[in-house]
Amino acid sequence: MCHLVLFLPIIALPAFWLLPLGVAVPLYAVAVGLALWAYWMAFSAMRAPAMTGAEALLHTAGTVRSVDQRLAAISLGGEIWFAEPPADGLKVGDRVEVIGMEGLRLKVKKVAGSWQAV
Repeated sequence: MCHLVLFLPIIALPAFWLLPLGVAVPLYAVAVGLALWAYWMAFSAMRAPAMTGAEALLHTAGTVRSVDQRLAAISLGGEIWFAEPPADGLKVGDRVEVIGMEGLRLKVKKVAGSWQAV
């Protein structure tokens, strides 16, 4: 049903058969205008960056909440994710940036200007 607006110029063509020309032309112009607006909204939505999923996590900053030998717990947007610490290691309170994802484990790098959690 929502795709009918994409065919609005074609659906509005019978207006020329059923209505006088003075009424059909403005009506058809409105139908074409609505369809062009819908096309523009659809194309701009397709070009928008990912807002959910793994793609949305890339290049976001988070804070290290805990570190053990092989994993670090990272706080990102109110969620806790596990990450493999980089070679230079991590401490609690370090700021990190997500550079990749492997399964459900993040790959992170330390960001300059780290601060200690209170």
